[in-house]
Formats: sequence, structure tokens, C-alpha cells
Amino acid sequence: MPYCLNNLVSFKKAAFTLAEVLITLGIIGIVASMTIPTLVQSYKKKVVESKLVKVTSLMNQAIKMSTIENGDTTTWDTLQSNTDYDRAETWFNKYLADYLKVQKVENVEWGGKSHLGVYLLDSSVLLFDLYIYDVKYFIDIKSLKKTDYQLGKDVFVFRFSPKLMGTSSSWKYAVNTGFVPYAYNWDGTYEGAKHSSLRYGCFDSSISEVSQPGALCTKLIEMNGWKIPEDYPFKF
Repeated sequence: MPYCLNNLVSFKKAAFTLAEVLITLGIIGIVASMTIPTLVQSYKKKVVESKLVKVTSLMNQAIKMSTIENGDTTTWDTLQSNTDYDRAETWFNKYLADYLKVQKVENVEWGGKSHLGVYLLDSSVLLFDLYIYDVKYFIDIKSLKKTDYQLGKDVFVFRFSPKLMGTSSSWKYAVNTGFVPYAYNWDGTYEGAKHSSLRYGCFDSSISEVSQPGALCTKLIEMNGWKIPEDYPFKF
């Protein structure tokens, strides 16, 4: 058989039919539909984990630098629950503004209350309650704008409370001289970060006027080595 005809026969034997191509594409599509959501979920979890570690380090570095000039945090000014925005901003400018690189600071209405909003360079946002010690952290602006937010998914709760603000046993782990995961009404255990008596636990879901389901999620993640647990109640 001539050389060129021999090559043509070999090509025809090696070629795929349209049906075979379609079957192959179908299999690729099925595999992609099964794996891509998992990969996206894993990526989003890693972003959350990374940003939680980053903001914790960033804030504690700023606090540490501030203590050199302003003394131990236990001596810093204390604001009351009825503090207005101007006083909160004055507090921020005195103790933290010089030690944080931010995009802007402004009054932010969220959850029906005014907050001191601090927009960080990576587009994440810290909302300080005007009395300062409760702090909500948003991974991005999109999370801040959600109305159907969930603590532990859209909002991660921290606390800066170097002084005892109450006398109940709920404050046992809630006092710390730095910026730490929210620990009010926590019993000090891993399971306690999942479920607490006031239903602040990461796995608590019953909502009432006094409960904050998910408030202890940041503490749970910290206790798990800053990794979101496999049985975490929320998907990202």
C-alpha cells in the first residue's frame, strides 16, 4: 500500500467519532460539576481562615504599639453604652488610628445601631460598637451590606475588653488586654464554643431577644487552630 494511503488509514483508525467526543465532553462536565463546588467551597474557607488570622494579628500589633505611648490597655479610657459616635471616633484616633493603615473611618448604621466603621486595606471592615469593646468583622463589603446576615458566616465577632465590664460568671473568659475572639458566656471548652447557656454558641440556632447565635464561632475556629471545623454549621 502506498505510504500516503497507509497514513490515511491510520488516521481514520485513530480519529474519534462525534458520539465519542460528546460522551467524553459529557463525562468531563459531570466530573467538573462534582468537583468545582467543592474546590470553590474550600477556597472560600481558606480566605475566611486567612483573613481571621490576619485581622487578629493586625489589631494586636496596633494595640501593642499603642501601649508604648498610651500605657497598658487597662488604663485606657472606658466608654459607656450611651456613648455617641464622636466620642468613639476620638477614642479611636487617640489609641489606634496612628498604628493602623486604613482606607477610611466613618459612622456606619448596622443592625439598627451606629458603629465606628474601620475599612481596612484588604477591603474587610471592622465595626466597633460605640462603647468599643464589641467588634464585628466582615470579610468584605458585600458581607457588610447583607440584611440577612449570620454571625459566624457573614460576621465574625471579636472583643477588645481589657477591663471587667460586669460581675457575672459570663465574663470569666471575656476580659483580655488584646483583640481576641468573642468569649462572653463561654465556659472555656470546645463544646462550650458550640453551645452556650445564652445560645451564643456557634451551633445554637434559636433566636430570641437576648441570644446571638453564632457569636462564639470565631472562638471555635481559633480553638481549632484557626481552621474552620469539618462539622461547621455554615457553608461559604
